[in-house]
Amino acid sequence: MTRRAVAAVALLLLGAACGAGAAKDWSSVADARIDLPSLAACGPCHPRQYEEWAASLHHRAWTNANVREATNDFAQEECRCCHSPLPVLTHSLTEQPLFRAFLQDDGVHCLSCHGREDGVAAARTVPDAPCRPHRDERLLQAELCQPCHEPTHQAFTEYRQSAAFADGVRCADCHMPERDDGSGRSHGPHGGLDAAFVQKALRWQCAIVAGELVVTLRNKTGHKFPGEIPSRSFLVRVDIRGREPVRELLRRPFKGEPRADNRLGPDEERVLRYPLGADLAAADVSVRLLFRPLPLTPEEDAFVLGEWRGGR
Repeated sequence: MTRRAVAAVALLLLGAACGAGAAKDWSSVADARIDLPSLAACGPCHPRQYEEWAASLHHRAWTNANVREATNDFAQEECRCCHSPLPVLTHSLTEQPLFRAFLQDDGVHCLSCHGREDGVAAARTVPDAPCRPHRDERLLQAELCQPCHEPTHQAFTEYRQSAAFADGVRCADCHMPERDDGSGRSHGPHGGLDAAFVQKALRWQCAIVAGELVVTLRNKTGHKFPGEIPSRSFLVRVDIRGREPVRELLRRPFKGEPRADNRLGPDEERVLRYPLGADLAAADVSVRLLFRPLPLTPEEDAFVLGEWRGGR
């Protein structure tokens, strides 16, 4: 849908909703407008941000088929509040948000992050704008992400142990980068389903030393890699002539799964060694580094983070 079409549809929805809600108490703008779809609540004035958000996992937090299967259609009630949250800024940034029991198909609604009791949290205050945006320093603090990404996923604990935290790099600096045209931060899908984004997470090197293949991996993120959820996995595939391929799978275990969490820690450098034997030439060895964003992603469809062939 084009921006013009988005805005046109949103204006129609907004007009109908405003008319229907004329008798409401509008003193709490965040509470009043979060019962409108993001398209109607924010789309008319912010079509670009809406389009970016619409393509993101935040939007699909409730409808994503992988999430619904993993939670048995949200029978795991502790998952609901982060996949359909009320505004986190009106609650506590050290606790899980409150559950939004309406408009769940919007997932993490625009106002889940931007909503305040007295209007909308924004980069600057604009008193005359319809949503009464207020400059709110919390909006770009790393702690804004804590309510949903810490309680069960421990991403914030990992972040606090990282060089990124020590250097003052915030979650949004990577996951909501500044747009190239200087028009603010992207609200798009900068996460595990974006191959180009995932490629930035890893530094790697391969070499043959004293009859061994040595694969060096360095996690460049401010959290474990792969991040947060068991559906993300990192596969190191080593092919040596005359042998079965060696596959080392790094991921977080599913709940109740008898498996160690062997992911790379924040900033961790890990060295993997594979004996080759004196009869093998360097050209007989190859390595592929693959990222699988979903559990059933076939190996041939995985994101290729790196490829190496000995002797080249």
